[in-house]
Amino acid sequence: MPPTPRAVQATRPPLTRPRDFFPFWSDTLEVLARTPPDPRLGVAVTSPEGARITPVRFRSLHGRSIQGFLITPAENRPGAVPAARRPLVVSTHGYNSQSNPVLDARHTAASGADLFCFDVRGFGLSRPGCPTHPGGWVLTGLADPETSILRGAVCDFVRAAEVAVELEAGRGGIAFHGRSFGGALALMAQAVSQRAAFVVAAVPTLGWTEGRLRLARAGSTREIGDHLALHPADRAPFLRSLAFFDTMHFADRVGCHALVGVGAFDEVVPPATVYAITNRMAPAPEIMELPVSHTDRTDERRWVEFDRRWTAQVARMAGAAARG
Repeated sequence: MPPTPRAVQATRPPLTRPRDFFPFWSDTLEVLARTPPDPRLGVAVTSPEGARITPVRFRSLHGRSIQGFLITPAENRPGAVPAARRPLVVSTHGYNSQSNPVLDARHTAASGADLFCFDVRGFGLSRPGCPTHPGGWVLTGLADPETSILRGAVCDFVRAAEVAVELEAGRGGIAFHGRSFGGALALMAQAVSQRAAFVVAAVPTLGWTEGRLRLARAGSTREIGDHLALHPADRAPFLRSLAFFDTMHFADRVGCHALVGVGAFDEVVPPATVYAITNRMAPAPEIMELPVSHTDRTDERRWVEFDRRWTAQVARMAGAAARG
């Protein structure tokens, strides 16, 4: 698969950020702060790699109950990083998916970090009590940014980081991580909270709404397109609402080192929509382009190279904490 053409790499559409974008997010975080996190710990288990996996149930925006897992690496293995220097990776899943703490524990082993993964409201173990639109999760409450489930999803990420720190994780620094939908949430959560020192976003979605609706062929974009084909009167309120959750509109507020992965061929998150984000990011991110993403092609396996790069960078955060 050839690399993405330079014209696509240079994608930088004009911002269509609403005038009340920043007040909206400031008010949202104030509402979140009025909800106590109330973390409740479940029974811990040990992964095959020796990591300790502790279920954590906590409260997010509007009191929604969210399921997370705090994963701490085995401390008795050679070269283990002491808890006082271990970084924390806060991570969530892709669209229509859920966290897999056993699989995520392998990343913990590779990076030597604590990891807090969680299921976004409406997905996985955070789905009970959270009704979603029959046409697709992203459509839930989408006619108004105040009611959009995306508003709650960003808050779930911010609150997950707060809970992990409350549980004394991440004394060696914090990284936000996600792939696709999770990558978008990682970038947005960092932009509004400024909690992380490093952000990892593999093929982050939700960027450049207008281009995404035109270029993408599957995923949440397809759900929006299918709905608008049947309900064209919803186009104007949907587009106005989506502007508050367009990853491109958060990009210049990330404010830390970031590693972003791009798939040169991707019908779910087209590369132009990712470059629309990265070309607005400040500081400029490190970009790693791979042949494909969101496919069943053999080249998909090369994303392990991306995982090795970010886990190595997280591991170096522990060294920096020791020197500090």
